[in-house]
Amino acid sequence: MNKSIKFIILILLSVLFISNTAYSAQKDVLLQTTKTWDNAKYKKIKIKKPEVTVLNIIIGVGESLPMHKHDLVNVAYVKKGTLTVITDKNKQITLHEGDCLAELVGKYHYGKNDGNEPVELVVFYIGEKGTPLSINK
Repeated sequence: MNKSIKFIILILLSVLFISNTAYSAQKDVLLQTTKTWDNAKYKKIKIKKPEVTVLNIIIGVGESLPMHKHDLVNVAYVKKGTLTVITDKNKQITLHEGDCLAELVGKYHYGKNDGNEPVELVVFYIGEKGTPLSINK
């Protein structure tokens, strides 16, 4: 074999070895759902100009968010603390560190921190560009 062919084979074997050994990422599905936490199924979503927004929200000890609603799909991940979410119909759910929540769409609710440490959330929104992320009551 000439040197060029040996070199190409060596490169190909190196790439194959590196690609099979360098990947060690692990993934866990945190949430996969077709409905919100109150069991309402998502309706067909038509988005002409999609916009994705990600917020980091911190709720202090003893604080509550205002009563509000979302007219777009969003999911919250609890990085730290314990959060209680309550609807205007008094339905509630309590979330802890590591939990995910498929937020309500078009229904009023609020979150409150009754714990002894700040609640830290990462919230992912997807909807039509220009749609408000939340609307206060």
